[in-house]
Amino acid sequence: HDDDPLQWSARQKIALGAARGLRYLHEECRVGCIVHRDMRPNNILLTHDFEPLVGDFGLARWQPDGDIEEETKVIGTFGYLAPEYAQSGQITEKADVYSFGVVLVELITGRKAVDLKRPKGQQCLAEWARPLLEEGMINDLIDPRLGNCYSAHEICCMMNAASLCIKRDPNLRPRMSQVLRMLEGDMMKAGSRVSTPGYDVGNRSGRLLLDQQRFVGGLMNETFKGGFSSRLFTGKELYRY
Repeated sequence: HDDDPLQWSARQKIALGAARGLRYLHEECRVGCIVHRDMRPNNILLTHDFEPLVGDFGLARWQPDGDIEEETKVIGTFGYLAPEYAQSGQITEKADVYSFGVVLVELITGRKAVDLKRPKGQQCLAEWARPLLEEGMINDLIDPRLGNCYSAHEICCMMNAASLCIKRDPNLRPRMSQVLRMLEGDMMKAGSRVSTPGYDVGNRSGRLLLDQQRFVGGLMNETFKGGFSSRLFTGKELYRY
């Protein structure tokens, strides 16, 4: 796919839509906070016009009060696991925020979350990208296949959001409502306002198809009630090899 990389407008659309889906799970569900626990490209479905839908709730965990819980068995996908979850089984919605941050870095760079073919120090995307994001090293991070076909403002907003999302300390990560505002350009300098774990109720604009559980299990094509077809965002059209 080197000759036909995913356009920046599609990457931005995927980021915004997935952020709205996670915000709904964390902050707007009537039953309380739901932690997805496996946010990654394969669990994002795309419509024909790249409208993303968060899918596969097989590992989702209900946390009605936004409490910190500990798991005896860590489940998820290597490369997207938050450090505190991988090391101690501690799970809050901030683990999803970390995973989403890794997805943002993938969208920016066109790289895989884990790539053992790369040199040491570059195999784990989050660890390699963290200092570059903090320093705003856009030229070192941006997918070179994009050329000049991207919005510098949107790239900076996404880099800022990704940098905060993949913080090692979960208390320094933003909530998804804040992440969405950053991606929309409303909170370019949100670092001093990042909240500790918790959630508040906002308007219900996140697109989440909880009633469409039939696509869970890796179905590659599906037709939804709205009449449009969807497919998995596998990352193959994004990654550069």
